[in-house]
Formats: sequence, C-alpha cells, structure tokens
Amino acid sequence: MKKTLILTSLMLLLAIFIVACGNENGNNQSNNSTSNNTLDNKASTDDTRIYTDVAGNEVEIPVHPERVITTQYLDALLALDIKPVGASSHVLDNHYLGELQEGVEDIGHPFDIEKVLSLEPDLIIVSTEEEVEELSKIAPTIVVPWMYGDVYDQFREIAQIVGKEQEAEDWMIALEEKAAEGRAHLTIAEEDIVTIYMTHDKDVLRIYGGRNIGHIIYRLLELTPPDFIQAKFDEDPDFNDFVYDDISMEMLPEYAGDHIIMLTYDNETIAEGGMFYQVEQSALWQGLDAVQNDQLYVIDAEPWFSYSPLAIEAALDEAIELFSN
Repeated sequence: MKKTLILTSLMLLLAIFIVACGNENGNNQSNNSTSNNTLDNKASTDDTRIYTDVAGNEVEIPVHPERVITTQYLDALLALDIKPVGASSHVLDNHYLGELQEGVEDIGHPFDIEKVLSLEPDLIIVSTEEEVEELSKIAPTIVVPWMYGDVYDQFREIAQIVGKEQEAEDWMIALEEKAAEGRAHLTIAEEDIVTIYMTHDKDVLRIYGGRNIGHIIYRLLELTPPDFIQAKFDEDPDFNDFVYDDISMEMLPEYAGDHIIMLTYDNETIAEGGMFYQVEQSALWQGLDAVQNDQLYVIDAEPWFSYSPLAIEAALDEAIELFSN
C-alpha cells in the first residue's frame, strides 16, 4: 500500500514536470514567433517610407531604390552616383554625359509603357502630373515639376527622394568653389555688360536671364547683365519665374552689352534663312560694338542649354576657358 502510494506520487510529479516543460517550450515558441513578426514588420517598415512630393502627393517609396526610371532627371541622378535603369529619349540625346549614361535603357519619348514594365522599376521620377496616372500603376511615382524652383531646388528634391541630401549639398558647394576659382581668371571686367542671346530655327530670337545659360554667366561667374535683365532679377530674386523674353531683331542694339554670348540652338538657325543667319547678315548686328570689337562668343546648345547639374558644370568649365583667353 505504502509502495503504491509512493509510486503514484512519483508518477504525478513526473506528469506535472512534463506539462510544465511543455508550457515553457510553447511559451518560448510563441515569444520567438512574436519576436520574429516584430522584426519582419520593422524590416518592412524600414524598406519604405512615405514621401510627400512638391505637388502634395503622398507616395510610399523605397528607402534605398535600386531600379529607378526617370522621364527627365537623368543628369541629376547621375550626379548623385545613381544610374537609372531607364530614361526618356530626349534626356539621353546628348554628348556631354558620355560614358556616365551607358547602360541606361531608352524608354522612348513619350514613354513606352511596355518598355517601362520590362525594366521592373521600384521608383519612377517624372516632371509632369500627366505621367503619373499610368506609371504609378507600375511603381511608386514622384513628380518634380520642370519649372519647380531652379536647378538647385530640383537637385535637392531629387536628392531627398533617393536619400542623398548630403551628397547633393557637397556637390553644389564644390560647384560654387569651382566658379569662385574661375572668376579670378576671367578677362572680362567687372563693369562690362554681358548679354545672352539665343536663336532657334528660322524665327526665334531671345534674350536670356538667370536660368539655363544665364545660371553660369550671371550667377556662377557673376558677370554683369544689361539693365533690362537686372530689373528682371530684382523682380524675381529666386530666379523662379523669368527665363527669357522673345525679342525682334530691331531690339538687338537696345540690349547689347560690351560682350555678347550668342547660343545657336540648332543647325537650322545657322543655315541660310535661319534666324542666326538673318541676324548675322543684318546691318544692326554688324554695327554692334561687341561684334566690331570681337567680343562675340557663339556657342552651341550643348551643354549650355541643358538646365541640370552636370550640364551646368560642363558649361562652367567651358565658360572659364572661353572668358579667360
């Protein structure tokens, strides 16, 4: 009887021990599962973030995008050491980017939706709201309007999207330092007036302000614009609104400075009957002091006309060389 009681007690203790161990293992498994889920959720959260673009759209985008497509901002992305998997035809149609853009697929202009799909992007950066509807069905799509701020504002926005804000600031500081060093070598006097004209096709003649080519001439090199352009700068100190004015040939003497930069946009404008051809043949043009004193600089569109980081850096290099001789 006594032996039976002892045996029963031992079996009961053993059963309690087994149950306790089972519960402990179960709790450990449950805790491990909860811990793993928390880690998975954290990883998922860390992989994406909500970005509010300049148009006010909230978009969930990857923290570290790896397959970017852009319809406009190829230059800015390359300046940030990001090579997109695809870009629009018109931004790939250049020489100044050279090997930097090798391997970037042409998505067409306007874009070919099937081509975009085939590249499997994880982020798309565009310049118009109209592009968002189709492209956002493929990947998160951010809008940076082409007339949003100046080239620096756009560059900062692109950098924020891809998480390279400091790299963008460092790049712009280096550009300003290069310009400051270049200014010391210029042969153009500080008080000399510099005018920027542009001709295009057979009938377009313009005078330019502080964007595009004007960013290099007036803002980086700090050369002096004609009074008409300076008045525009006073009205628009952030260079957001005024880009150029269309003018007639008769207005050339009114705005002409001691030095003239003439950007010929295409082959048509220099061919017989083209706008620059007409200007060059005119008595008005030939009578300008800058033309008669050999202070005329005729330049091509590339890289001067592209208003993007690497383009203005390339144009700055050319300008320093051009105006130091």
